[in-house]
Amino acid sequence: MLGKLIKHELKATSRLLVPLYIALLCISVINHFTFNYGAEEGVFAVITGFLFMIQSLFTVTIIIITIIFMIARFYKNFLSNEGYLMFTLPVSSHKLILSKLIVTLFWTFISAIGVAISWFIVSVSANNINLVSFTMQTVQTLFEELNATFGFGWVTVFIQLVILGILFLVVNILLVYTSIAIGQLFKKYKLVISFVFYIVIRIIIQSLTVSGIVGLEYTLGLNETIFTVSNANIILLASIIIGFIGCTIFYTVTNYIFKRKLNLE
Repeated sequence: MLGKLIKHELKATSRLLVPLYIALLCISVINHFTFNYGAEEGVFAVITGFLFMIQSLFTVTIIIITIIFMIARFYKNFLSNEGYLMFTLPVSSHKLILSKLIVTLFWTFISAIGVAISWFIVSVSANNINLVSFTMQTVQTLFEELNATFGFGWVTVFIQLVILGILFLVVNILLVYTSIAIGQLFKKYKLVISFVFYIVIRIIIQSLTVSGIVGLEYTLGLNETIFTVSNANIILLASIIIGFIGCTIFYTVTNYIFKRKLNLE
């Protein structure tokens, strides 16, 4: 059933998001020719600058629309009139939440990849292939220096950073879900209350994070001149554990409210 929920959600959300990504890629192709092969002076240069600005704004807009659209769908599907239908389906609240989370993560990654590809299309041309080659050589040199300085331990650090980045994204999505779920417990001003709870929880998390970093630095004796793979592993591992705890708490709270305290009035 989870697969069907994900498939349905992907189909529903793709109607808006896919055309936006296609439009971004089309603008990128146009800018590829105007930016790399157009005139550098006169009216054409003004048009080139305008199109470049359009792509920059469109890039930011797509990311914002993706985030807002997925949050709006979560609220509309579960806590508006559609919620009466969604929660009568023969499926647990756990799977309903999980399907939304998976699809939100999917579109977030797709939007990031789409933005990266769009700017790559603009920047690459026959005149700057050497720039791409130089960039690849620079990255290779960086990896070699990391190996020479820290050994292959930096690979573990890199993997932990990737895991931490994904956890950071999941925690933030689940924090929004939890805030919305808490807000619907009230009879009036549900969205306003949800926003207030989001801000309050965010402040608490940031305060605990800063306190934890300060405490960890004091415990390990870290400073600007001391950096080892061992210390980095400890810090990242602790952050990953905290991230998992945060995901578990937010997911559990949201699922409990939807399962036991749902209020669609």
